[in-house]
Amino acid sequence: MVSDEVRAFLRDYIDSFESLEVLLLLRRERAAWTAEQLCTRLETHASLIDDALVPLVRAHLVQTTDQDLLTLYAYADEDPGRDVIVASLDRTYRDEPIQIMQVMSTHAIERLRTRTIRAFADAFVVRRGKGRG
Repeated sequence: MVSDEVRAFLRDYIDSFESLEVLLLLRRERAAWTAEQLCTRLETHASLIDDALVPLVRAHLVQTTDQDLLTLYAYADEDPGRDVIVASLDRTYRDEPIQIMQVMSTHAIERLRTRTIRAFADAFVVRRGKGRG
């Protein structure tokens, strides 16, 4: 069963399966990786890894360091409370991956609905144009 803390963490920080895989790999290995190394290890395209890393770095879940013209990515374990949640996420994903995928799919649908509703509402916003009162 997926705990409420893990559900909230997935909702707030993980927006793709690539983000999930990158975060869990970095946490398990506790080493610094280049984006290219992550692509090779996770057997995916560079653009997907790049898209996965940006929100993880922004959320301070992954830290970057520059070394010899390369950017290295490593798990940011400064927050012990969040680390406990990520550890729980890792265990649940390893033991019950379908449940994690269902939670992530539900969150993706909710994000899509929210964006669609906002776009629809914005279509009806009356804006003042040039020359109008």
